[in-house]
Amino acid sequence: MRSPSAPEPIPARADDAPALHTLREALARWQQSRGITQWTPGEVSQAQILEQIQRAEWWVLHQEDHLAAAVRVLTQDPLVWPDSATARATYVHGLMVARTASAQGLGARLLAWAETRSAALGHDRVRLDCVSTNHRLRAYYEHRGYRPHGQVTFGPDSTWHPVTRYEKPLLPRPRE
Repeated sequence: MRSPSAPEPIPARADDAPALHTLREALARWQQSRGITQWTPGEVSQAQILEQIQRAEWWVLHQEDHLAAAVRVLTQDPLVWPDSATARATYVHGLMVARTASAQGLGARLLAWAETRSAALGHDRVRLDCVSTNHRLRAYYEHRGYRPHGQVTFGPDSTWHPVTRYEKPLLPRPRE
């Protein structure tokens, strides 16, 4: 039996889309209220999240009767990582943790889970990105072993802010 203090993420289902969208919007508003540039309310629709769920990209953690945390895991990210088609990497996006005391620590758990999953897929690194001016989030990732791997600036018609790419090499798996 699994301990409730160490939940395992499960694949998101279609009926998780409204809660995922609500959590992302709440976090985007919270970021804006504190002057944090990362997400903008309304930039991702519930329909987009549902499409991503249908592609098996979202993983969720529920606590009691609500969504506590979620992460989007991809095997390619050509917009931010042009070499992603040939790299043996997992790409983490949309890491979200509800702003409740009971959800504290779930972000680190989801990152560790993504690293374990990446290794199980035969990948040798995990990659992610965040807005370059989001120094607190950058420090969070660096504290967990992610190292800067360049910056990406998007075209003049893009609404995206420049991002810093991060990569964490994974230890080789021992031979069985």
